[in-house]
Amino acid sequence: MNKTTKRSILIVSSLMSICGIIYFVTSYTQSLEGSDPGSQIQTMFFATSGIVYIPLGMWMLRNRLHSRGPYVISILISIFLVMLYVASRTINLPIVGIQGDVGIVDIITKIIQVGIIAISVRLVQDLKKEQILPAIK
Repeated sequence: MNKTTKRSILIVSSLMSICGIIYFVTSYTQSLEGSDPGSQIQTMFFATSGIVYIPLGMWMLRNRLHSRGPYVISILISIFLVMLYVASRTINLPIVGIQGDVGIVDIITKIIQVGIIAISVRLVQDLKKEQILPAIK
């Protein structure tokens, strides 16, 4: 495994951890804002997102490039969360309605998630190359 790949794994797992921490903090602040069903669902959603991101980041560090699993899962989850964010700002979703606010934390998490997607896609491609090249030799 080359230096760039190792660095990419470290970067993407760090981004996963940062994003997970942001979701935990957001979950806590959301829980303080209200106790209505919409706030409770958002609190659970943010906490679940944090719970998913941090172990995935740790799995990436332990896994390196032995499996595509953590990278594919992180791509799918990040795409889903970005799409859900866009949907929550454009259509009337059940329980939460249309969210009109776009904060700095929202923008930062979406930038991080796009980074997670891009780096994970590249790592999956690197893994395919490593699997193909030894078979050719």
